[in-house]
Amino acid sequence: MPHYIVVGDFSANITEYGIALFEGETELQTIPKLSPCKEDIESLAAMLNELSIEPCHFEDIVEDYLTDFAI
Repeated sequence: MPHYIVVGDFSANITEYGIALFEGETELQTIPKLSPCKEDIESLAAMLNELSIEPCHFEDIVEDYLTDFAI
């Protein structure tokens, strides 16, 4: 079953958060640097996990979330 976690990029002066897709212990895909607000990305990850979003829909759902909810 896929699961989604928040990932951080701490390489710049501003921390930015993204989201990673895992299947078991294997990282399948990461979309980095979506927002400087960790809580927004935590909400997105929680939604993806709660709805058990299939990996093939990951990018589309994230894009829709960013567009519709304007992180």
